[in-house]
Amino acid sequence: MKITYKKNTPFLQLNIRTLGKALIFGALTLGTVSCEDDLRLEPENNITQNSFYTTELQIQQALSGVYSAMINASSRGGYDVNFYLLASEVRSNNFNAISQNGNRDYYAINRFQDTSSTAEMEILWEDAYQQISYANMLLSRIDAVPFADPATKEQYRSEARFLRAYAYFELMRSFGKVPLIDHPVSPEEAATIQRTDLATLYNFITSEIESSIGGLKNVYDAANKGRITKSAAHAMLGRIYLTGSGYPLNNGAYVAKAKDHLFAVIQGEGQFVTFSPNYADLFKSVNDNKYHIFEIQHISGGLSQGSYLPSYVSPNFGVADPFYNPQGSLFSSAELGVSQSLIDTYEPGDLRLPLTIKTSFIAQNGQPDQAKFFVKFREKGIVLTNRYDWPINFPIIRYADVLLMYAEVLNSQGNTAAAVPYLNKIRQRAGLTAVSTSMSANDFTTALRKERRVEFAGEGVYWHDLVRWNTGVAVINQAAAQLNYNFTITTNDYLYQIPLSQIQVAGYEQNP
Repeated sequence: MKITYKKNTPFLQLNIRTLGKALIFGALTLGTVSCEDDLRLEPENNITQNSFYTTELQIQQALSGVYSAMINASSRGGYDVNFYLLASEVRSNNFNAISQNGNRDYYAINRFQDTSSTAEMEILWEDAYQQISYANMLLSRIDAVPFADPATKEQYRSEARFLRAYAYFELMRSFGKVPLIDHPVSPEEAATIQRTDLATLYNFITSEIESSIGGLKNVYDAANKGRITKSAAHAMLGRIYLTGSGYPLNNGAYVAKAKDHLFAVIQGEGQFVTFSPNYADLFKSVNDNKYHIFEIQHISGGLSQGSYLPSYVSPNFGVADPFYNPQGSLFSSAELGVSQSLIDTYEPGDLRLPLTIKTSFIAQNGQPDQAKFFVKFREKGIVLTNRYDWPINFPIIRYADVLLMYAEVLNSQGNTAAAVPYLNKIRQRAGLTAVSTSMSANDFTTALRKERRVEFAGEGVYWHDLVRWNTGVAVINQAAAQLNYNFTITTNDYLYQIPLSQIQVAGYEQNP
């Protein structure tokens, strides 16, 4: 394999406001090809794996590539569009697919008509394994590279281990058993590695992130915002353990582990993590790397590193609308819309509703449209180079998620009274009245699940909640019946089909 650089790579002339934003240039270190330069026999900017990964700077650049795999590895955007919007949010009853209007993956996903040939499944698989491959190569070479500061080497190693484990977690949530590859392999060798059972995957993922904590920092200076912190590792472990305690693994021993890691994050409030007093402030690009614990980094300016997400979920507004942007949208109100079910879940006076969803707009042709759509990530007054160029970061884990997961654990352990203040902290920020500390555990569960749905609407959290609670079958079938959709699902539909191309190459057994 040959890694080819473009001339004038931005790595050597970084001049942006945070390294967190700089990380998104990493793909240039791993696979960017200049056609003109490739005509040379020995181009000066071609670097093979044997000559790369030999200096501290090159390891830093390679680590940027591991981060960058989450940004826009595919033509449809990065993890925020593929894993969190199309494969998660659209899968849930937060969206309704109205019409197919051509070959639209989001229609098939929402109506549970996807197959092993659905293109989106191939994208999920390839993007995550690209990130894993980048991390494997870095981790296989870093030991031999001299560093000025051993702590920096351990930090880079820890970040790569975290990101590799995180990619496996997303694969596992989408496909269940997947091949576990923890070192560089040839394509021929990769095709012989079969899918790994869930218990082994969980053990690998959690042990990798547990082991990474010691090498990570609690906070980074302004030039390094966006890197993985100890809080991010603890928060991710809390999510992973809580997921593993539910369906389908149902490992009850994971509940206590989730509790410990979630509490470790909460203990750092005000020092290592920040609770925003205003919901609106969470979704402004000026506040990137301020309130969220782990974010996908984006930057605008025509660098192909902006976010696609707002253009997927919101329409072309009329010029008089503050959300108007001349670069347009991928959204069609005739194809996909926010469900009335989600809108009805908001309580009267909930400040989050108008900040998350619009229920009508004036189109560019001047005509009114009664569509329902997300505006959570669509910033007012933003001027873009193109519709794929939104600057706002995407939150993979927010502090509110940690608080609500911790409350869920406390309630499951019979300590509802202690769980209520964490729920109320989120409700009060939303302008809602506090719930009583004397409420029953069952009532608390109902309240918390509703709270999670509206707090994280549009963020790809709700579908995975439905799966781990094993309420997805009942919820989706009820929604489908109410909308006269001609389908019902079973727990088999919690997972996507393994991409056909992978079945053909490696002979994997297919999900039922």
